[in-house]
Amino acid sequence: MSDANPHDGPGPATAATLGLATRLARELAGAAEVKIEDTEWGLSVTITPINRSARAFGWADFGDEIVLQIGEYGGRWELRQVPEDLAFLDDMARSVVAGRVREVLARKRSLVEVVMPDGSVETHTGYEGLAGCLPLPAWRRRSRSIQYAPYSPSP
Repeated sequence: MSDANPHDGPGPATAATLGLATRLARELAGAAEVKIEDTEWGLSVTITPINRSARAFGWADFGDEIVLQIGEYGGRWELRQVPEDLAFLDDMARSVVAGRVREVLARKRSLVEVVMPDGSVETHTGYEGLAGCLPLPAWRRRSRSIQYAPYSPSP
């Protein structure tokens, strides 16, 4: 865990996501690197697992908005500083750490599916640049699919 450029403390909006990040840093000690940066625009959190078969993820907390990124292109959720969205962020983090993430990758696009603790599935498809906007029929069925591993083996 690192804390770059700290000032007097987080604003009230970033306190909740900072709390989650520090809790994950404690829980994932030895299984992941949790990088926490206090920037001029807000809080940046990047979680990188030691297990290369697991999925890294992170979020940026801008104070009034939180942007969660899990996949290569897909897997992006824009959240607000409200209790439901903060609970969603926590659930997503725990699902990624548990290895309940699947990603389908194609040229300049990806589909991310996350199985939440309650069994529901959250999905997001993302694209990059002009190549990502070009039609690619049946890419979700024909492309490489990755089921990510948990951060650490089950006890």
